[in-house]
Amino acid sequence: MRARGKRRNHPGGQISWSTAAGSVANRSVSVMGLAFANPLGLAAGVDRTGELVPSLCSHGFGHVEVGTITQETRLAGSLGRSMSGTIVGANIGSALPGLSEQVIEDYTTTLRQVVGLSDYVVANLSAPALHRDGDMPGIEKLVKRLSAVRDVLSAVVGRRVPLLLKLAAGSHGTNFPAAIMAARVSGLDGIVLVSNCLSRIGAISTYLDGLVVISVGDVRSADDVRARINAGAALVQVHSAYANGGSARIRRILKELTPTTRYP
Repeated sequence: MRARGKRRNHPGGQISWSTAAGSVANRSVSVMGLAFANPLGLAAGVDRTGELVPSLCSHGFGHVEVGTITQETRLAGSLGRSMSGTIVGANIGSALPGLSEQVIEDYTTTLRQVVGLSDYVVANLSAPALHRDGDMPGIEKLVKRLSAVRDVLSAVVGRRVPLLLKLAAGSHGTNFPAAIMAARVSGLDGIVLVSNCLSRIGAISTYLDGLVVISVGDVRSADDVRARINAGAALVQVHSAYANGGSARIRRILKELTPTTRYP
């Protein structure tokens, strides 16, 4: 049996770090009913179809997010959890602009296709090129529809599939995006929050009151990871750090993460 460090209550759930300082894989985080080997994940955008999952899961990430998957891109194959134990999420969206009824249907159709193939699902609302964000008309309707479909599908697959939204946090001092409130009201599991503003991350984490925050945006070092966790995030994702630095950069970040990270 492995020795465990103390568990700390956290806005995103129960977080536990192993006392086995020499083993990054033992520094686990448990949120949304899932056990992440460590808090560092790969953001969507590197592997848009799932073809690279086996390779990406070999780099030490606690989770890998695939996508954005749409009705046009589809999945290259089954996702599922890798042999390494890395958790795999599916980021879904629509290739159409705006938030029309057809776009909402694209989201729900893709959700049905990936829900049994991934550990968690993220509905991507961070799509400025498609004129879609977390504060546009129709957000509440989309979130309610996704939540209802997820609940039905969870009963079918025999497990609750965590469902999150990905969106930009907005500027410090402004109102939270409408999707933040919709996620809380509709019983979603969390937010993948695009922001490098620690005070904004903290404020939204506090408001969500138990929902998970996954922080992404401008994460380049172990210090950045610690800062996001201390601000209120349960998990942290990198994108450009991996795209520019490869697996060597990820290994360095993981090596520098220690069990002494403190939580609010």
